[in-house]
Amino acid sequence: MRATWTVWDGEAAADRKQWIDLWSDSAERHPFAHPDVCAALRPKGGRLMAASLSHTGGHVLYPFFLREIDGDLARAAGLTGDDGAPLYDLVSPYGYGGPMHWCIGDVAAATVKFEADFAVWAEQNRVVSEFARLSLFEESLLPFAGHTRKRQTNLVRDLEVTSEELSQAVASKVRSNVRRAHREGVTIVVDTDGRYVDDFVRIYSETMERRDSVDWYRFKRPFFESLHTALPGQFAYVYAHLDGLLVSSDLLLFGREVGYYFLGGTEAAAFRARPNDLVKMESMKWLKERGCKKYVLGGGVTAEDSLERYKRGFAPTGQVDYFTRERIFSAARYDRLLAAHRLRLSAVGREFDETGDYFPAYRRETEPTSQTRGADDSGASSESETPNAHADGFSRSLQEAAS
Repeated sequence: MRATWTVWDGEAAADRKQWIDLWSDSAERHPFAHPDVCAALRPKGGRLMAASLSHTGGHVLYPFFLREIDGDLARAAGLTGDDGAPLYDLVSPYGYGGPMHWCIGDVAAATVKFEADFAVWAEQNRVVSEFARLSLFEESLLPFAGHTRKRQTNLVRDLEVTSEELSQAVASKVRSNVRRAHREGVTIVVDTDGRYVDDFVRIYSETMERRDSVDWYRFKRPFFESLHTALPGQFAYVYAHLDGLLVSSDLLLFGREVGYYFLGGTEAAAFRARPNDLVKMESMKWLKERGCKKYVLGGGVTAEDSLERYKRGFAPTGQVDYFTRERIFSAARYDRLLAAHRLRLSAVGREFDETGDYFPAYRRETEPTSQTRGADDSGASSESETPNAHADGFSRSLQEAAS
C-alpha cells in the first residue's frame, strides 16, 4: 500500500467529510480529534486543519490550528517581505492530541515519512513554530521531533479491575464522602442523549459565576448541543439528584477504551451532601461497564494543589506525566520575532519574562500564560471552593484557546 500524506482544511466540506470518515474508522475514535469538537474550542484566529498519513496498513491523524502571527510583530521583525505574506504558527486543539496512529505496520518508517512531509508543508506555508498538547498514552503517538516539556501530573484511573477493587481502591475520604452522599439521599442519573442538558447548563453556569470565570468559559446550550451532534454515543452527563433537583454533574467524553472528565459543576447549596464524590465514583463504574479501560480525571493548576489532591483520591496510584511538544521550524524567523517582541515590550515599559515557559516565546505576555490541558469545577476538594474554576490541565488549554 502506497503511503499517502494529506493536509485537510477543517473549514472545507469535502475535507471535513474525509476527516470524519477516517476518525470514524479509527481504533479509538478519540473525542478530541473529531473536527467538530476541535472547532467548538477554536482559539482566536485559528484555522482548523489536520494532517493525515496512510502507511503500511494503518493511519495517522493530527488535528491542529493554523494561527496567523501578529502582522505588526512580523513587520517589526522585517519578515513580511514585499508581498506582505503572513507568517503562521501551529497549536493543537484543546485536550489531548498530537499525531495519533493506529494499525500501522512500521511505526518508525511512518514517523520518518510523516515528519518529512510535515516539515515541507510547514516551510511552504511559512509556519514558524508548533505547540502540541500530547496524549497521555505514548503508545498511541508517533515518536516526536522537537522538544517535549513536562507539565503537570495527571490522574488516570485503571478500570480493568473488579468492581470491588474499583470501589475500594480510593482514598478513605472519598469512601467517607460517598457514604455521606448516600445517607443524605443522593442518587445518580446518567444522561446519554442530552435530555437534561438545561440542568447541566444551570449547574455549570452557577459554578462559573461563583468562580468569577471569564466569559469565554461560560459555555451555553448551543456549545453542548454541538458536542451531542459530533459525538453521539460518546458522551454522558452523570448527575447527582437530591431533594427533587439535579445538583451536581460531570460531563464525560469517551472513545472506545478511554473516558475523559470534561466539564463539571456543583450547586453550592448541595456541598454538604458531598454529591460530586458519588458522581465521580459512579462515573468510573459506568465507564467500566461500557468497556472503557482507563478514566482520565486530569490534574491540577500547580503541583500538589487542592484540585490535584482531590482527583488523586479517586486514582491514588494513577499519576501520569503530561507533556507538551514545542518545535521551531524556522529558527531564523523565530529569533527575529522574539527580538522584535522584546523590543515591543520594552517600548511600553514592560520586561520580558525570562523565566516563563510559555511557547512560542514571541507570544509570551500577550496571551494567558498557562498551557497545560479541560475545564474543571466539580465542587472539588470535598465540595469546598477551589482556587480556579477551570483548574486542571484541560482548563489551561481553555485559557490559551480564549486568547
